[in-house]
Amino acid sequence: MVLMNYPMLYSDIDFINGIKNNDEKLLKALYQHYYRMIRHYILSNSGTETDVKDVYHETLLITIRTIQKEGFILTSSLSTFIYAIAKRLWLKHLNKNKPFLSTYDAVEPAEEDFDKLLEENIQKENHIRKIQIALQQIGGHCYELLKLFYYQHISMDTIAQKLGYNNADVAKSQKYKCLQKLKKIFFELSDTLPLNPTHYESAND
Repeated sequence: MVLMNYPMLYSDIDFINGIKNNDEKLLKALYQHYYRMIRHYILSNSGTETDVKDVYHETLLITIRTIQKEGFILTSSLSTFIYAIAKRLWLKHLNKNKPFLSTYDAVEPAEEDFDKLLEENIQKENHIRKIQIALQQIGGHCYELLKLFYYQHISMDTIAQKLGYNNADVAKSQKYKCLQKLKKIFFELSDTLPLNPTHYESAND
């Protein structure tokens, strides 16, 4: 199910506002959201798990400081912005610690690998936008149920209590129905959606 593959329900503008407001929940979500992308790049270019953690931590510190500067305007997707920072940091690290290696051979992924990674990120962002729009359209109890289960990872027993279902089995049955509705809306949406996150409201507002 698509929702399982793309559980984050925040847009670029949500993350940027969260950074500017020092929103702890958004900052935690930001850390989780882009970790796998940077991990893939570092490990594919002579790095270790320790390198991933170090570079990613510094990447996010730079990202946060940059976005919090007065007058900051994001001119690309946030994933592209973060990827560029991490790549620059890793190139600097390898140039400093591996002087006898060719920089290009040591750190540059093959062109087809980079194209694949970029395409995967574009597709991921497009799927996230479609899910946000589909959730807005489905609304009501379905929106609350799916958000509680897939984003907040609440148990079905607790969801049943929160939303007034008789028991967890009833909540599970309703979840299945909601997923079918969401899937129908999702696949009816055009694959060509606005890249600017301000063109739609966040499902978390």
